[in-house]
Order: sequence, then structure tokens, then C-alpha cells
Amino acid sequence: DGRAGEYGYLPVHWATTTIWNRRSADGIAAHEEPALGETNYAYVKIKNRGSSIAGSVIVKGYHCKPSAGVLWPNDLQPMTTAQLSAGTLQPNNAEEKTVGPFEWTPVTNAWGHDCMLMIVSATGDPSNVENFTAGEVVEDWRLVPNDNNAAQRNVTLVPGGGHAPGIQWVRIAIGDSQRRTAAIPGDVPYLYESIETLSPTAS
Repeated sequence: DGRAGEYGYLPVHWATTTIWNRRSADGIAAHEEPALGETNYAYVKIKNRGSSIAGSVIVKGYHCKPSAGVLWPNDLQPMTTAQLSAGTLQPNNAEEKTVGPFEWTPVTNAWGHDCMLMIVSATGDPSNVENFTAGEVVEDWRLVPNDNNAAQRNVTLVPGGGHAPGIQWVRIAIGDSQRRTAAIPGDVPYLYESIETLSPTAS
């Protein structure tokens, strides 16, 4: 099509902002870091760079397997919503569509985060991954920059349950040397689930 195979891409291939996450399926185009172990909702924006209408457009969503790296296809698994149809796309970047939500539950991979990988295909324009045969693998840093049908965003995971980012649950033991009933105060948010009354012999 005259571009001699050249197109612009992010040198930091794992940080595309055209993929983002929401903790509820609200469709807002702003990224929220995913809640670990809970259902999250991924979205992606797509365009058609070609000179003719793209038909039967399909977007597939993937993320890491627990404790795995980012090696396609071994270390990745489909999102709970494995794929969505996007219909058709007008040519020459004239139309942009947001596809989603993809439901998914984040896990911690070998690097301590998770990644969202989106792969789009259309009639006559498959992704490179569709040419792989059984047993073939490729690193994400080779796959994504060399396939404009694929995009990736690594994400930092936050605790689930609607708590503030960075807050972890802890269990503590408390004793009352005065042998009297004591109440845990309720003015420290996020550090405990409820206010409990301790008996004089509690520890």
C-alpha cells in the first residue's frame, strides 16, 4: 500500500494507552490499575490503517497465567471474555472503535504484575499469531512491535475488595493487661474489616 512495511509503534511496547482497565464496566476511557483476584473490565481502541473497509473484525483478549512470564502462547491465557466482534472498520484511519468490556481476573505473573494483550484480526488480515504451529513460541518483545494487529499494556495490581491502593490486610494479636473489656477504635480506615469488642481474656 505504499508504506513499504513501515508504521509507527511505541518503543516501550508494553505501555500502549489504547488498552485500559476499569474496575467496573462503566466504559469510561481512563485507566484504573486492576484489582487483584477480582473481575475487572478491559477496553481497547482499534482503527483500520488499510485502504479498504475491514470486515468481520474480531478482537481477542489475553493476560498472563499465574507465575508465568510473557511468552506467546505458553504464558498467556484468554480473558474471561475471550473475544468480541467489532463488525467493520472504515479505511485510512477514518474510524476508531472502542471494543469492550472484556471481563478478566488479574493474576501475578513471574515479574510481579500482569499484562493485557489484545489481538485483532479481520477478513484477509490475520495476526501473525495465527501462523504459529504447535510448539512454536515467541517473546512479547518480538511479537508486539512486529505485528500491528497486537498491542500490550502491563499493569500494576492493587489489592481487591475496594480498599485503597497499597493497603494490605494484616492480622494482629491484642491483649489487655488491665483485665477489662476493650474496644478497637473505629477511626483508622482500611486496616480492619469491622469494629470488634474484646473480652477481658482476649489476646
